[in-house]
Amino acid sequence: MNPLIDSFSAPELEGLILGSPLGQGGMSQVRLATTVGGDRVAVKLPRDDGANAAARALIRREYRYLAAISHPNIVAVAGLGRFANPSAGTGYEPGIVMQYLGGGDLVSLAGAPPRRWVPVAAQVARAVDHLHCTGIVHRDIKPRNVLLGLQDAPRLIDFALAARIGSAAPKGGGTAAYRLPAQAGEASVIEDVYAFAVLVYELWMGGLPFGRDPEPGACMRWRGVAEFKQASGVRGLRHLAAILSGVLMQRKAVLSAGIGPLRHALESVVMEH
Repeated sequence: MNPLIDSFSAPELEGLILGSPLGQGGMSQVRLATTVGGDRVAVKLPRDDGANAAARALIRREYRYLAAISHPNIVAVAGLGRFANPSAGTGYEPGIVMQYLGGGDLVSLAGAPPRRWVPVAAQVARAVDHLHCTGIVHRDIKPRNVLLGLQDAPRLIDFALAARIGSAAPKGGGTAAYRLPAQAGEASVIEDVYAFAVLVYELWMGGLPFGRDPEPGACMRWRGVAEFKQASGVRGLRHLAAILSGVLMQRKAVLSAGIGPLRHALESVVMEH
């Protein structure tokens, strides 16, 4: 059985066998699991070193968002299972059973030639566009939250901070390098637009525009388009650089235009290649 499952069908939740850890965050962990039919899936659970009610609620909340979304570039889910955990007060933990993607994350593409990362970034942009059209903001877009499947097909993961557009944004979490400075209150698409621009910059340049913990006003000292690696003869890359600069400089008109201009610029480069 191929461990990379791109054509995902819902497995039976009964009889899943949990296997080795795939990763963990502040309140959750992801483990490999095997279905009764022998397919590999991933299961996201509260961490087993101190699971609490908040962690369980976060898992259930994330599942509600993922279960309502279907897109070829967003991780597919099969259901919300119950998994035994003797250390938990209830004896069971909720777990999101989802598609297993074994191709690594986008960090591996940072600094690669545009022909490698542009088609992947264009697909991620389509996923973000789809989210916004359905009224959802991801709020934690970064290379580690995009996993690759077969033939480099990317899937956006980790909806722990997702929120409805205009709703009160969950407090805390996120990653400073990809977070729009001074953004608080209501969840807005501009959070995702800014984070996605940082992601594209990182893939293009091989590093972050303002470092891991940006100082206030860092964007005001940035030189913009001149810093981008240019590719002679590829007009779309120059156009993409101009849009990225506007977003990273936090120009309101560019941010408020949404993800569309970035998506179209990336798709234009794909067509040129």
